[in-house]
Amino acid sequence: MNSQPFGQGAADEGGRIIQVNRNLCEMLGYDVKALLARDIRDITHHEDWAETGQKLQRILQADEPFTIVKRYVRADASVVWVQTYVSLMHDGEGRTTLSALMRPVLPVIGEAQRWGGEKPIPLAQSELRQLMTPRLGPRGIIH
Repeated sequence: MNSQPFGQGAADEGGRIIQVNRNLCEMLGYDVKALLARDIRDITHHEDWAETGQKLQRILQADEPFTIVKRYVRADASVVWVQTYVSLMHDGEGRTTLSALMRPVLPVIGEAQRWGGEKPIPLAQSELRQLMTPRLGPRGIIH
């Protein structure tokens, strides 16, 4: 399981992406600067936004982490299915950040071999929580 490519990202309460790791950039086909210029809605498939928006609203109101399998739109307009675990982080100044850990569950067409060729088994929420230890670095990159 550790060999799977995990993307990590963070967004402010309004959904603006503020930190990403290289795996997420690669998974979505953006460079860091381009991805940081977007928000969650920009990269979420339009048919998945209603459910995503409801879950984001709920986590911000009730601080309930969630897992969702949804489509992300890549820079080249192709679609990748991703399992995303979202939780909240609070800093010492009271700011809230949405933190996400992502892994593809179905590869982008043409990239099946790159992501292993088979549909991965979604991780349990307890497994995802253990992996959620973002290490924040400079220039919006999570290490």
